[in-house]
Amino acid sequence: MRLLNASHPVSRDFQVGDRFEISITGAPNQPVSVRTTRAGRTDWGPIIGSTDSTGRWSAAGQFETNGFGDWGEVWTVGDKVASPAVHFSVNAPPCLPGGQGFQETTGIHTSVTCETAEGRQTFSTPSSSDSFRTPDGRLVPGDSTKQTQDEYHMLVLQDLITSQEQMRTPIALSSRGGRGDETADLIMKLIGVNALNADETRNVLAIIRDAYEKPESIAPTARFPGRTYQLLRHLADFTDQESLRRQIGETLAYVQT
Repeated sequence: MRLLNASHPVSRDFQVGDRFEISITGAPNQPVSVRTTRAGRTDWGPIIGSTDSTGRWSAAGQFETNGFGDWGEVWTVGDKVASPAVHFSVNAPPCLPGGQGFQETTGIHTSVTCETAEGRQTFSTPSSSDSFRTPDGRLVPGDSTKQTQDEYHMLVLQDLITSQEQMRTPIALSSRGGRGDETADLIMKLIGVNALNADETRNVLAIIRDAYEKPESIAPTARFPGRTYQLLRHLADFTDQESLRRQIGETLAYVQT
């Protein structure tokens, strides 16, 4: 995967107004999807296209004012995570020398106001309730102020899956009486068509083991691990690492017992 600043090719980051080009090279005729993170929110996107007969896919665009802030993207081509994962910033245009300007940061929210060549402008990162447009052109709606229980648990699972530290925090029991197969179902709904890297896959295996650690606490409707089997087979299909395949097989045996 390659992300190019078409306006300033020598720069790794961007300014509002810069044009960008995304190019992917992989196996031919494979679906392409992307996981986009900004302002503490992650969108596990759907399939947005496919590589052509030569294994190429590309997109281009321009970062507008609402693109201000830090971005992270993990692309999936077929059943593989594209390399590398991309992290970049879209910065405010340069302030005019001697002009008034200030920056305000509250938690993960940042706002910059200054005098630019286009006049006085304010650039702000989106709040959780704001929609944002991804570089591939999709509009991601803002988070609802009212979350269902499953939506809340999916956010917890997302943090556990993408954590760079070994999972140590157990998943809270649901009000329905337990986790079991419900956990695998939520993970599958969360990641959709997107692949996971090796560390994220190991985190999922730890989550699954935790979900079945106390069988007596699992709700009757979540005791048969049909969706868990499906998830583990899906993870096995998405990895070429023999050691990771072995860990997946060990987790499957653990669930079966």
